[in-house]
Amino acid sequence: MKLKKEFKIYPSKVAVFFKNKRNLKILGLGIFLAISIGIIGFLNYYNAPLVVGFIADIHAGDQKYRQEDEKNVIIPIDFEINLTKALREMGKVDLIIALGDNLNRPSRKNTKKLLKITKGYPMVWVKGNHDKLLHFNELLSKERYYYIDKKKRRIIVLDNSATYPDITGIDDHGRGFIDQEQLNWLKEKLKTDKKIIIAMHIPMFVPGNPGTIRKDYAYLEEIFVQSGNVKHIFLGHWHTYDNEIEKDGIVHHLIPSVSLEGGQELYYKIEL
Repeated sequence: MKLKKEFKIYPSKVAVFFKNKRNLKILGLGIFLAISIGIIGFLNYYNAPLVVGFIADIHAGDQKYRQEDEKNVIIPIDFEINLTKALREMGKVDLIIALGDNLNRPSRKNTKKLLKITKGYPMVWVKGNHDKLLHFNELLSKERYYYIDKKKRRIIVLDNSATYPDITGIDDHGRGFIDQEQLNWLKEKLKTDKKIIIAMHIPMFVPGNPGTIRKDYAYLEEIFVQSGNVKHIFLGHWHTYDNEIEKDGIVHHLIPSVSLEGGQELYYKIEL
């Protein structure tokens, strides 16, 4: 005589859960709350001020002493100490923008040291006239000009570190050239509803006369003003200047070198 086997199919716990209307209401409420919390969190983050730290003219190098005048004395060999201290004291920020002349002389060794010190930090690298394109593109940034959208702001990084093809009548030994391709790109990236921050190395002012726009930069000033969105420009290069100068509704921030001798502020931090 054969035994008859009986199989009973029991509903799974998941199926039982979903058959219960009360459970479905609780689940729906949970999903709604999770989505709401996520949206609120995003809006709070998006609408919060953008906190940016700035470091200028690191001049990473092995040179002990670099003097351009009595006040303008750079100590390249101390860059590791100064940069490490600046990053530590800066605290929490959304971005850290290094405003060019990251190296004192071309050096893959010192570029790698910069990367080691800044590892884990939200770095944005600007090209300066001391930064050779090979090392800059290879290790610091693949692009010499680019933009970053962060919260309600657009940060546009420009490369004005080149020398003009014809330096006749140009301030600062002919430095500060921006090629036409970059200018065309800039005009397109200025077309945004976001408030814009410009970061570049060389100031737009006549050397030694902050507040007076260089003649060769009159066109750039016009581009910025006509956009209506550019509110801040951050600059390095001059080493000793620590100024905020408003010109045509735009605030130009001149940031001193992190490697400057004499106990200057090592960094600049601002909420935007």
